Amino acid sequence: MVISVGIALSGDTVKSPDAMLPFDGTAHSPSLDDEEWIVYDDGLPQYYFPLPDEWHDHYFNVRFTPPDSCKLLGAAFFFIQMSDTVPDIKILVWNSTGLYPDSTLDSLTLDGDEIVFHPDSTYVPLQDWDLHFNPSIKFHIGWEPADSTDTLAILSDDGIPETTYSGEWWEEDNSWGTLQANWGLGVNFMIRALVEIIEDTTWVWLEPDTPTKFELQGPYPNPFNPATTFTIQLEKPQEVSLDAYDLSGRLVEKILHQGLPAGKTIVPWQPHGLASGTYLVKVETGGEVRTVRTVLLK
Repeated sequence: MVISVGIALSGDTVKSPDAMLPFDGTAHSPSLDDEEWIVYDDGLPQYYFPLPDEWHDHYFNVRFTPPDSCKLLGAAFFFIQMSDTVPDIKILVWNSTGLYPDSTLDSLTLDGDEIVFHPDSTYVPLQDWDLHFNPSIKFHIGWEPADSTDTLAILSDDGIPETTYSGEWWEEDNSWGTLQANWGLGVNFMIRALVEIIEDTTWVWLEPDTPTKFELQGPYPNPFNPATTFTIQLEKPQEVSLDAYDLSGRLVEKILHQGLPAGKTIVPWQPHGLASGTYLVKVETGGEVRTVRTVLLK
């Protein structure tokens, strides 16, 4: 399945064309057999972009447009090694209803010793994030070095951009530069998304949600053993914290601290090492707070 994507670069100075370096390695097509990979490159790497570089780019990312309601399962990156030691990298996922990345949905740090190089791909499983998208919401997958002292390079091809603004970076004067406008080029980083296409779009969490306020539902079941769930509904993407306290007000477990998309998100909770008893679970987002009682039975 091949669909259009775009890329974005962010930095604090104007990038020069020599940031795109010719790739002189074996340019055969990496193997990705699953039909549900979303890609927009021909598998023939022709250039590479190192990070960090003198233009101080913060991240490279690719924008994907889901062909149908889907769940994000993972991402693949095609790297070449640039230094003796391989840095840890930070993987990020954003959503956006427009052209550019919006709020961060989730992120993780991948150890450098887990990175493999072209012609193999570095595969990162993301299904535990439980991120679902529909065709009206674009999502972005990106990466940046966690250690700025070691360099890693992402491979790219010379694909045609989705629009004249699909290759971007953030400039020092708080404006967007574009590869198309500045260089007359279309370049796609070789980042690929693996999704599970959901055919039954009547499922409530697949429908475009338009909630008008923050709501917390659950826990269900309550009392529970060993696990329960909360449903959080947001009007717009926001950072959310979900914490459990005992009746004395002592924090006993951080259940969730991350950005969540608009709509409904189901959050499971299976306490670790807590005794039977009553606990207070507090949710905070956008200046609003909800607290509910839940009973753990063992």
